[in-house]
Amino acid sequence: MKNFKIFKNPYILIGDVKDKHQPFYKEYTKPPRLILNSPMLCCPFQENKRFRTGPTKKSKKPGYCEVCYTKYNDYNQHVLEYEHREFAKDHSNFLKVDFFINNFNSINLNEEVDSMTVSLKIQEISSDLAYENILNISKVSTDNEEGEMEYENINQFLNSIKKHGM
Repeated sequence: MKNFKIFKNPYILIGDVKDKHQPFYKEYTKPPRLILNSPMLCCPFQENKRFRTGPTKKSKKPGYCEVCYTKYNDYNQHVLEYEHREFAKDHSNFLKVDFFINNFNSINLNEEVDSMTVSLKIQEISSDLAYENILNISKVSTDNEEGEMEYENINQFLNSIKKHGM
């Protein structure tokens, strides 16, 4: 005889009729309670979950209507108001949205980004003029043996260096 176990408490033993597989067992300290009215494919040892059957009542939350730009306390009541319906019927209130949609539909989204044309005004500046504009921006102060010399801009400082032969 193979290994066997003697159960002292209530147990459940599930075994194979042909004894090809090892049996599965579970020993309980207190006897399991079977729930025989459980739905199909549900565990007969667990209590059934209770689901809400009726529709839940949504609480009334205050909000802001983006159509007529007003605050409301109850959305369903606000939508039924005369002012909201009249605003929604007026087509002139949605001209900007219609314009955006029409322009968006005319763009081919499958085109590559490189093929899109961008219009920028670029002004050509000679490199000397560009450097002079940059050099005229900042102030420079230097300390040397003669004392502190202040220059209004970097360009003056560079010219003084050239004159003194530094």
